[in-house]
Amino acid sequence: MAVYTALSESDVQDFLARYRVGTLVDFSGIRDGVENSNFFVTTSDDEFVLTIFEKHDAGEVPYFLNLTAHLAEHGVPCAHPIADRSGAYLQSLYDKPAALIERLPGRTLAEPGRVQCEAVGAALAKMHVAGESFDEFRPNERGPRWWFAAARELGERLSADDRTVLDEELGFQASQRGLELPRGTIHADLFCDNVLFDGERLAGMIDFYYACDDCLLYDVAITANDWCTAPDGAFDGQRLEALLASYHRLRPFTAAEQAAWGTMLRAGALRFWLSRLLDLHFPRPAEVPHVKDPDEYRRVLLARRQHSPALVPQSAATAS
Repeated sequence: MAVYTALSESDVQDFLARYRVGTLVDFSGIRDGVENSNFFVTTSDDEFVLTIFEKHDAGEVPYFLNLTAHLAEHGVPCAHPIADRSGAYLQSLYDKPAALIERLPGRTLAEPGRVQCEAVGAALAKMHVAGESFDEFRPNERGPRWWFAAARELGERLSADDRTVLDEELGFQASQRGLELPRGTIHADLFCDNVLFDGERLAGMIDFYYACDDCLLYDVAITANDWCTAPDGAFDGQRLEALLASYHRLRPFTAAEQAAWGTMLRAGALRFWLSRLLDLHFPRPAEVPHVKDPDEYRRVLLARRQHSPALVPQSAATAS
């Protein structure tokens, strides 16, 4: 959510004129994130987020807007897109897709605890269940095919040690393809900076712009890798148990998922190590640049290769 497309006050005023949301009071760019340009917008009526999609074309964006509308209308805590005067969610700015979205209360957490992890696990399970009735499909643009393409693009920019780790992991993941796991609509990027808390209450999940159809367990792995990991890359057992147990109560894990848990944890770590390496070595110009540390997910990947805990915590298994 760095700012790649700068906006003037008149740009925002003209954009808001397409909606019934009052007049502009104030706006500012949002620094967090790396994919789209986002702005907080305050009007005489309410507060919103204005998003300019930097990597997706106008044919792709309706999927994300329709998905969040569907989820919000099915009780999943997320921001509903705002319809313009003609009833459409999709707009454009500077020849790029754009949208106005409700601004949720709360803030992101730098250091979540057990209570927050429990809330996130429940919210993710609720999203996966609600996604069963969403009838649009989108393939995972950051799936295995992208992993190998990204590795080729990085070429000789990696150290010998990094290249060895990467090649070993790509080989392992290639050997694990074809797993028969429950699939559906996933968030695919549910990091701590994509969830807002209003006090102890989970106010909403945001930034669904990697959402796609894939293994539900992969989504759980991505989430656990971020929410439940200590600085050295190993899991914090209490946070992990809280997240998995709350998820399992709403959507119980299958036997096949329990067997594939370690593979999915490694796959989630690999995907984000690769994306951060690409951002580091091939940065895009931005008014507010924000590049996350690739070594964080290298540590996570190595830790998952050494040890993967049980998917269903003993407390949840006993309760069920």
